Amino acid sequence: MELSFKQAIIPVITMAFLIIMSVLFWDVPIQIALFFEIIIIVCLALYWGYRWNKIEKMMFSSFKNIGNVIIILFLIGMMIGLWIAIGTVPTMIYYGLQTINPEYFLVLSFISTSMVSMAIGTAVGTASTIGLALISIAETLGMSLPLAAGAIISGAYVGDRMSPVSSIANITAHSAEADILDMVKSMMTTTIFPYITAATIYLLLGLNLDGIGENAEGFLELTSALDGYFMISLWMFLPPILIITLAFLKTPTILNLAINIIFSLILGIAVTDRGWPELLNIMFQGFEETSGITFIDNILARGGLTSMLELISLIIFAVILGGLLEQLGVLDSILKPIVHHITGKIKLALVTVFSSILSAILGCNQFLAVFLPARMLIPHYDRIKVKRKELARALGDSGLVFSPLIPWNVNALMMTAVLGVDTFYYAPYAFFILLMPLSNILVTILKYRNKTS
Repeated sequence: MELSFKQAIIPVITMAFLIIMSVLFWDVPIQIALFFEIIIIVCLALYWGYRWNKIEKMMFSSFKNIGNVIIILFLIGMMIGLWIAIGTVPTMIYYGLQTINPEYFLVLSFISTSMVSMAIGTAVGTASTIGLALISIAETLGMSLPLAAGAIISGAYVGDRMSPVSSIANITAHSAEADILDMVKSMMTTTIFPYITAATIYLLLGLNLDGIGENAEGFLELTSALDGYFMISLWMFLPPILIITLAFLKTPTILNLAINIIFSLILGIAVTDRGWPELLNIMFQGFEETSGITFIDNILARGGLTSMLELISLIIFAVILGGLLEQLGVLDSILKPIVHHITGKIKLALVTVFSSILSAILGCNQFLAVFLPARMLIPHYDRIKVKRKELARALGDSGLVFSPLIPWNVNALMMTAVLGVDTFYYAPYAFFILLMPLSNILVTILKYRNKTS
């Protein structure tokens, strides 16, 4: 059964209504909004003539794609707890406070995370290593955490989008049937403006933030507290170096994290006075100390397998919702009337950007954000004689990179899990990501403005 446009738009409208009401007026977790949206879609499907056994299969059709995500989140939670307990995160904070000028913190965070993400090709790996240290330093500085998270996530998704070793970048090129290197070269044209603009904004914001100088005066006291309570040593840089090295060597993320957890456990037992049972409990419950030092008790109280349970519940609801919307063909039914009226290259780019972001919103993950629009739009790119690398670039500049700004998208949930900042708060400050769709449209207009569009 193929839905009409009027049928397909109903779940989109009800979903937008429930999420807006939940966040702005009811002050309830977004899980509740998604739960009731699932009920609404199930009722609609029954009304449209689908049998329950078919609906049930639709609901769980995407579960095979999230098992690895759940395992990754659990492993990240355990790793963060360990890294704090053995001294890795405190060591990164200690040396970071001594070397980073607070006024340049934001722009350096953006640039450094972009460089690491280009090297290892994963936003999650970048956020869970250098990003974790940077967000802790930002909290120490008394800086706005949403602003700091926006800079970190913006940089992390530079490489996620266009690094040749990024898995989602390769999936994007494959979905558009384009060469990965051709796609990366094409992406450079739309990257320059957002990158320079975002870096400039972060620089100006850092230079004009109030209170940073006052917070900087207490650095000596903070570093002394860290040095007195944790093992501060250059050896503690080994776990993040290991995870970045294995990512660069294209080691699967789950295997990479598991190896790092074992290595961190051995390192912690060897060089700290924490015993095996204590470290195992920290892996489960997170780092929670009552040292009497505010910085240690509050800022470094994070991590642990249990810290991920709330986010995983949101992922489960989001994936059920995404499976229903995908299997019912909601996206196809909404886009078909638009796609069939494409007559020029500029309109084609606009439709690509719009459909990719909509796919990220409804599909709740990056894969659907690039795969579904690519398969639908390839014939139109061929018909209008636009190169496939431009299709791949448009997908990378929109739904792929926009995913961490959608609160129920798996990518946003993973960023929140690592950095501890809610998507609604950091999204307005992820300037690079916000500028990418606009940059793609502007570059396309400049290229084809004097041609048939």
